[in-house]
Order: sequence, then C-alpha cells, then structure tokens
Amino acid sequence: MQLRNTEFQCLGPWPTRLKQAASGRSLDAERGVLLVPSCRRRDESPVIALSFVRVPARKDFGLPPLVVLAGGPGAAAIDAFEGSFFTHVEQLSAICDVVTFDQRGCHSALPTLVNPFRPDYELDEVLTRERFLAAQRNNAVRLAAYWRERGVDLNDYNTVESAHDVDDLRKALGVDQVNLHGASYGSHLGLATIKHHGEHVRRAILCIVEGLNDTHKLPANTDRHFRHLAELARDDPMLQGQCPDLFGEIASVLDAFHREPALLEVAGADHPVPVGAFAVQFVLGNALGSIRAMKGLPNFVRELARRDLATLRRRVERWLTASGIHAMMLAMDAASGASPERLRAIEAQRTRALLDDTFNLPFPFVGDALGVDDLGSAFREPVRTTMPALFCAGTLDGRTPITNAEAAMAGFANGHLIVVEGAAHETPDLLLDSQIAFLLGDGVDAARLRRPFVFDPIRRAN
Repeated sequence: MQLRNTEFQCLGPWPTRLKQAASGRSLDAERGVLLVPSCRRRDESPVIALSFVRVPARKDFGLPPLVVLAGGPGAAAIDAFEGSFFTHVEQLSAICDVVTFDQRGCHSALPTLVNPFRPDYELDEVLTRERFLAAQRNNAVRLAAYWRERGVDLNDYNTVESAHDVDDLRKALGVDQVNLHGASYGSHLGLATIKHHGEHVRRAILCIVEGLNDTHKLPANTDRHFRHLAELARDDPMLQGQCPDLFGEIASVLDAFHREPALLEVAGADHPVPVGAFAVQFVLGNALGSIRAMKGLPNFVRELARRDLATLRRRVERWLTASGIHAMMLAMDAASGASPERLRAIEAQRTRALLDDTFNLPFPFVGDALGVDDLGSAFREPVRTTMPALFCAGTLDGRTPITNAEAAMAGFANGHLIVVEGAAHETPDLLLDSQIAFLLGDGVDAARLRRPFVFDPIRRAN
C-alpha cells in the first residue's frame, strides 16, 4: 500500500483498558492505528502503521491532549503506559487526554525493523575500540541489505519524519493543538516537532533533555559526571570515608586492565575471552543513567581492583551475546548526527577521558555503512520560540547532563527548569505535581527538588 506525502489514515479507535500488572490498577483507554507515508519527501511512499493509545481525561479542564514521546529511540511507548509510566498516565489523565504511540520502526509499528544479526566479534584477542567498530560496521552493512531486500529504505527512519508522524496523530485526534511530554530521545523528538509544527503545540514538558545536537555525547561531560560521583562518595556517610578518590580508583583499574587483560569464561565462547580496558570502559559507559549502577559503583570498582570478576563477567556476557542494535535506533541516531564542531570536540576529548568515547559507540561511525544520510545543520539549529516549556533534569544524569537542558532552554522565551538532586536518567514521580501545574497554566518558578541518594555500603572481600 502506498500513501501520498500529504495523506494519512486512521483506523479505529477501539475501546480497551490499560492495566498495570504490579498494582492491579487499570484505566479506560482507546487503541487505534495511524497509517502514514514512510517519506514525505517523495510524492508517494510505502505505508507505515503506527499503533496509538489514548487515555481520556476524567475531567474536562479544556486542555489539549498530552502526547507522550518515548525515549530510546525505540523504547516501548505503549507498554510503558502499562508499566513504568502508569502512575504518570494515571495522574496526568485526571486533567487531560494522555496519548502515546509506538514510533516508526519499533515494537507494534509495522514494519518493525528488528536486527536478526549478532555482531561477529573477534574474541581470540582483546576486544579493542577498533575491533568493536569493525564488527558493528559489518553488522550495519548486513542489516541495511536485509531491509533493503524487503523494500525498506532506512533513510525514511529519522526524527523529522517522526515529527511529522506526531502532527498526523494530532490531526487524527481531531484537535488544532496538542501538548507534548518527551524524555531523553523523546525530548529530541519533541524539539523537532516544535521546530516543524510549533503552531500546533501549546506547551511542552521536556525531561532529561537530548537537544538537537546532543545525540553524540561529550567525553568531558562524562568525566564531570564521574568526578561528581567521586565527590559524593568521598562525603557519603554510608561509605564512612573508605572512598576518598573514586575517580582515581576507576582510572587505576582501567590502567591495570590495559596492562594485563583478564580472561573470562563467557557463554557461547569455546575458550576464555580476553577482556581489557575497552570492555570495562564500555560496561561503565552503558550504566551512565542507572541509579542502581551508581549506588554499586564503589563496590564494582573494588571488585575489579582485586580481580573479583563475577560481576564483570555477567555484564560482558550480556553485551557479547546480545542481538545486534535495532535498525530503527541505528537509523534514527545516525540521521540526527552531530555538527562538525561537536565531532571535533569529541575526538579531541576522547583520548584524555576516563571512558574514551565508548558511551557513543558505534556512533558516529555506522551511518555510511547503513546508507543513512545526515539530516544536516539546519536540523540541529536550536529551537527558538515563545511557547511555554518546562524542562526537567537530574544532577546524577550521566547521559543527558543539566547543561543540555540549559542550552535548549536558551531558545525558549517562556522556559522553566526544574533540577532534581539525586535523580539520574529518569523522570521521577516527584515531578508530577509541577508538571500538572504547568499544564494547567499555573506559574512554575525555576526550582530545585531533592531525592535522597546514598551509595551501597562497601562490602568486605570474600
């Protein structure tokens, strides 16, 4: 089926209920399917089917629907309404319709751009940055060919097209304006939607902000994150002064693994796998937004220092045996790209940084292998608007630091920032009262909230 570039179709909606298994609570809802063209740059293109869910407002406050934009890219938006985001939906739907959809290419959307290939790492030698990237690029070439043979152009999977999907969803809802709620990549998509369809957005809540030029992260920001954790560890009463220089401890462990890699028994490998500093950096980088990983960081580093490798083995095994990165995520992030200035800054900073650029990989090195075009400098230009927006950030977020929110907010004449002490890469429930007040049009002052954070106590070595 083909659609013209200005067309869309809506199937449904049909009545349903959302139920959170953990609590047993449920909400009345509607489900539907939005049919959109895969590419508005062409006169006609294949149809993409996007499932959406609407939870109707329990009381009419005259507010437009709140469209929730999932992160990732590629996070399960509809599933989150019955899981981690249920409390938000429950409370926000007291004042307005709350809507979400699985974005193009992922989960219930059709087509769903799964990656059937696992990267083929050379495990006879220590896995280095160069060997990792070679395996990821080879995987990307195979993946692009796989979907091309099935009639899918990965260039159709980018944030601009997804922003147009958001506006087509607005039209399908039959309203002139919507409000937006986007976190992490969802804030990135929210900013793009405001840039392209701002006249149809009344207000926006943008949390753990990934600006339009923030897809690839700066190593210097990550170093600041670990130095901040080290300061907290030094003064944390739970650690009783046992961790005076966590940053230095991590650097020493990485140096030790560089000089003497460890041998790990990993499922699927017929011989012990040599693991060096790159693997440890990669494991640490993958946990940048996790409160649980941060709480356990002093113990994990001490384990590595004494070559107690059980935790590292589990994490490396999970990484090496995982399926390849989802094609939708690869295409979206490759298309968003980074400015030449930012790429130069990353390259200049990475060799001096604690984790190098492991938290970015395989970006920005797979876009050409996928055959995906960069969206260009105009896409990454800051949004400038008088539209009211509420920005939210956490002091322990190692993926999207507070400076991201501050930079994006500079273009919003009516922007407000709430910082949550002790929050990581998340949207904690304690933000809900402020978000509801903002949507109702009440004044929101720049604020600083606090959530307690303490490290796990240092465990004794066995």
